[in-house]
Amino acid sequence: MTKTLTRRTFLKVSAAGGALLVGGYVPGLRETSTAEAAGALEPNVWVKIGADDTITIMLSQLEMGQGVMTSMPMLLAEELDVDWNKIKTEWVPADPKYGNPNFGGAQLTAGSNSVRGMWRILRQAGGTARAMLVTAAAQSWNVEENTCSTEKGEVIHKTSGRRLRYGALVEKAAALPVPKTVSLKSPKEFRLLGQSLPRLDIPEKVNGKATFGIDVKRPGMLIARVVKCPVFGGKVESFNADKAKAVPGVRNVVQIGSGVAVVADNYWAASKGAQALEVKWNEGPLANLSS
Repeated sequence: MTKTLTRRTFLKVSAAGGALLVGGYVPGLRETSTAEAAGALEPNVWVKIGADDTITIMLSQLEMGQGVMTSMPMLLAEELDVDWNKIKTEWVPADPKYGNPNFGGAQLTAGSNSVRGMWRILRQAGGTARAMLVTAAAQSWNVEENTCSTEKGEVIHKTSGRRLRYGALVEKAAALPVPKTVSLKSPKEFRLLGQSLPRLDIPEKVNGKATFGIDVKRPGMLIARVVKCPVFGGKVESFNADKAKAVPGVRNVVQIGSGVAVVADNYWAASKGAQALEVKWNEGPLANLSS
């Protein structure tokens, strides 16, 4: 049954390993009772605040050069009021709870919908964590919450100037009930959003540590290179795979709908095999057209 996506996002909290974890969940994508979620410790968390003040923000949208590896954490960090230089990120697992509501809950990155889809969810997650930390600090000082403010990962008592690091508050905050509603910042209060911040994905792309799809290696994995007709709409008439199969590392050569695939142990062998492949093409009705 299709659920509506207009219901409010609710958040849950769980303490583990000296850290405060606040989870974001899009109701309507999957119904989960509070008791079940708490007992199962489902990995639908968006932020983890460590006792060492490390802030780990989960990424659900894929980085394809558009900057979401930075813009997504900015949404949460803005409401949490943390030092941008202490932010770390982790990719979420394949799980519908991390879906984009703009795509019916699918884990999909497309159509300029990352910020639009996750705007409320991530800000709410950050704001809820911040509210719980403020409550924990106010209780520690025996003061009213409205006399406290936050800045760069600390709760500040405005009257006395006392400060407490978020990391020092996580154990106490994790034992508090999760507020059902929290106030989010108005645009005029933004400190991070709207600013030009260093992109989080750049360092590893420069030093070579970044992992791309082509870098993934799985046990028994083979690589294929497809040879296609040079003319759009053309088809394979026949092919000779003898020379391609003679290339060390080539496992097989198979015809597929769009061409001929050379399957090998690695990309180099697949590429050399593709170069050695002899294909006769039926170039079709577009054969005499130039590009």
